[in-house]
Amino acid sequence: MEANDHIEPQLSLELYAYNENTLEKHHITSFLQLHPFIASPYKFWLNVIGIKNEPLLSGIAEIFEIHSLAIEDIRNNQQRPKLEEFDNLVLLISKMLYTKGNISEIQTEQVSMVIGKNFLITFQENEFDLFDGIRTRLENPLGKMRKLGPDYLAYTLFDAIIDEYYVLLEKLYDKTEQLEDLVMANHHKSLLSQIYRHRKSMQEIKKVVWPTREILSSWKKSESTFLKKKTQPFVNNIYEHSVEIIENLEMQRESITTLVEIYMTNISLRQNEVMKTLTIIATIFIPLTFIAGVYGMNFEYMPELEWKYAYLGIWIFFVLTTAGMVYYFKKKKWF
Repeated sequence: MEANDHIEPQLSLELYAYNENTLEKHHITSFLQLHPFIASPYKFWLNVIGIKNEPLLSGIAEIFEIHSLAIEDIRNNQQRPKLEEFDNLVLLISKMLYTKGNISEIQTEQVSMVIGKNFLITFQENEFDLFDGIRTRLENPLGKMRKLGPDYLAYTLFDAIIDEYYVLLEKLYDKTEQLEDLVMANHHKSLLSQIYRHRKSMQEIKKVVWPTREILSSWKKSESTFLKKKTQPFVNNIYEHSVEIIENLEMQRESITTLVEIYMTNISLRQNEVMKTLTIIATIFIPLTFIAGVYGMNFEYMPELEWKYAYLGIWIFFVLTTAGMVYYFKKKKWF
C-alpha cells in the first residue's frame, strides 16, 4: 500500500521495533519509512504526537488500514474513554490525568491506542506523557514486554495511567485533610469556594476513572484475536485497581459533603451566637429605655423631676438593673 504524504518537518514519530533479542529505536520523519517495519518479523510501538495534524492521521490511517470512524474518535479529544473492536485492530481511548502542582489544576490528555497483529500505535496530544518507565522497561530483554504481544504493551501503558490516578488520589486526601483543619479553624467565606473547587477536581477524576473501568471490563470479556488470553490476568489486576479508585473517590465525595455540612453548621452556630449576643444586649436595654422614656415625657407634674437626687437615683437604678440582668443570664448560662 503506497502513501505519498509526508509528515511536517517539525514533527517526528517515535518507533520502537523489538523482539526477545533485539530493540531498535527510530525517529520516523516520512511515512515511507514505516513500510519495512510492517513487513518485518518485529513487533513495534509507534508513538504519534499531534492528533490535529490531518496529513499525519490520514497517512497513518492509510498505511495501517485504520477505519475512518476510529480516526474520528482519535481526532476528537473530547471522547469518552472506550474500547472498540474492528476486523483488523482494536481501538482503546483513555484519558491521562496529571497535575504539576495544585490538585485543583488537573491536566487531561487523551491517549488513543490502536492494537494490531504485531503493532501498537499510540496517539497523544502533546509530548508530555507518563511512559518513560515503560520505555526503560522495554530495554530489558528479560522482561515480559519483549516476549509478549502489543496488547501486553498496551496494558503496561494503561497501568502507568492508572498509577497516576493513585497519585492524584493521594493529593486529594492531603487537600481534604487540609480543608478539614481550615474548616475547624476559621469560617472565612472563601473557604467554601475552596471546598467546591476541591469537589470539582474529584468529579473530574471520577468522570475519567468510571468509563476506564468499563473499558477494562470489556477488555476482560473481549474475544478479539488482538487481545491475548495471556494478558487477561494483568488486565484483571488493573481493573481491580480502577474499582478501588472509584470506591476511594466515593469516600472522598462523602468527606467533602461532610465538610460542607460542618462549614454550614459552623456558620449557623456563629450567626446564632451573634444573634444571642444582640438579643441579650437588646433585652438589657428594654427596662432602661422604658425608664428613660417615662422621664422623657414633658408632663408638668412629675414629683421625681424636682427631687435633688433624682438624676443620681436613675443612674443607680440603671446600673443595678443591668447588673441584675447580667447575673441572671449568666446563672441561666445563656452566655
